Amino acid sequence: MPLIKPRARPVALAALALLGGCKIIDQTNFGAKPVSPSPDFVAEALKPGSRLPLMTVRFDGTPFNYDTQLKSVLDLAQTRRPDAKYHVVTVVPASGDPEKDSRVIENGRYDVRRLEDAMTNDGVAGDDIRTSARTEKGVTAREIRIYVE
Repeated sequence: MPLIKPRARPVALAALALLGGCKIIDQTNFGAKPVSPSPDFVAEALKPGSRLPLMTVRFDGTPFNYDTQLKSVLDLAQTRRPDAKYHVVTVVPASGDPEKDSRVIENGRYDVRRLEDAMTNDGVAGDDIRTSARTEKGVTAREIRIYVE
């Protein structure tokens, strides 16, 4: 003889899930959502000679779609400085081995191209984008930083 009538099973299972401290799994469980920077941050990044990146994309295994955030940041930048030029920099952790560092940079070439394509789709002229790469101590994962020149 069953303890729960067949018709009541779905309701009982739902109640157990709610009472058992279960958490619904969705995209927010696997990484933080990107947050658009404040206009003050963008203003600081747009100052001549600023070494503050307009945006940083970290490739640390946390998946997120940066296209919306990129569009928002570029719209603010282009509104405030329509003549802006952009410097897209790939930054990799300094390993002390130049060959290894070069391989890490080369492996990220697709991501740089994808970011450049997204920037041109958002209205930035291809001639207004230059790219470079460097190693940096203290960086733990490959990053792509966008600076305004």
